Amino acid sequence: MSRILPAPKRDFIGLDGKVHLAAGGEPPLLTKHREAFEAFARDKARGYDGYWTHWKVDDEVRGQIARMMRLEAGDIALLGNASDGIMSVVSGFDWKPGDRVVAPELDYASGRYAFASLKRLGVEAAMVPARGWVLSEDDLLAACDERTRLVYASQVNALTGQHLDLEKLSAGLNGKGVALMVDASHAFGAVPLRGDLCDFLVTACYKFALGIHEGILGWNRRRQPDFMPGGAGWSSAEPGATPADYVMKPDARRFEYGNAGHLGAYLLRESLAYLESFGMEAIAAHNRALAEQLIAGLTRLGLEVMTPAGKANHAGNVCFVCPDPEAVMRRAAQDDILIWADNGRVRVSVHLFTTQEDVERFMDRLPIYLQ
Repeated sequence: MSRILPAPKRDFIGLDGKVHLAAGGEPPLLTKHREAFEAFARDKARGYDGYWTHWKVDDEVRGQIARMMRLEAGDIALLGNASDGIMSVVSGFDWKPGDRVVAPELDYASGRYAFASLKRLGVEAAMVPARGWVLSEDDLLAACDERTRLVYASQVNALTGQHLDLEKLSAGLNGKGVALMVDASHAFGAVPLRGDLCDFLVTACYKFALGIHEGILGWNRRRQPDFMPGGAGWSSAEPGATPADYVMKPDARRFEYGNAGHLGAYLLRESLAYLESFGMEAIAAHNRALAEQLIAGLTRLGLEVMTPAGKANHAGNVCFVCPDPEAVMRRAAQDDILIWADNGRVRVSVHLFTTQEDVERFMDRLPIYLQ
């Protein structure tokens, strides 16, 4: 039996007396993470045996992640951050002058900058504009031509909160020889993931997944069986015929050049078990229902809402244009209401611990914060 939502706030560190609507930036950790840290510390004190216990925990977490991504455990690499995952993929292509990559103009800088770095190799980085604040999957597909080798997009846009139709995007690229890389940093833990529709799925762990600042790369080996990253390290390869040779590991560990983030794995093990105890479909329905209420309320106030309405079109983030977003954020914080402010907009995030009362309290106070 799945647990009932919303999740109890007592399960989280630091939520007492707060309305926490900033999970798209930094959510709280679980109280269970204290036990996870102690378990890591005890194992670290055990020397050799403890070190190899760290790796066993890593493998356990790979299995948890794979279930949530609809991939296999061997498809999962534990990395320093999502940007490391993006560059690991970009570095693995044998780029030629005239090649083309496609990304949304409003997407997060991690992908846009990684693609822009290819210009020195003669690769064209095509940035697809949104219509207003909404990106059309059709426009993204139309930007692809016979020179396009890779498309990058976020499942949930960090700036606007829009949720892309990955099934439509994946189907539109099918048979064209174009790889699809999806950043799920604002989807992981908030809505179901579809690594089976992508060639590569990258994500941060510290947002809705309730982890810390580390990253994951999901390499869909069924779609890209022979892919090689551009580098190597002691952990990603086995000894070759001579000290100057090596053989890459057959699974996604080939992307892990050195030690994985062992502490992060201990914490993420607790986070993912907690999320799974409620069920991702239930969490997604909870988040989307509250986000719909926010979108409707913000629209009634006459604000320029950047997040498209319709539950399939967003996840846990709702964003609106604001001339002085930091001032609004600071005023809200005085009432123990946490939101996120940057890039000329306010981002309000709901998650499994968000209650109906939390949303109502924020909406009741927002007109005052906007004055």
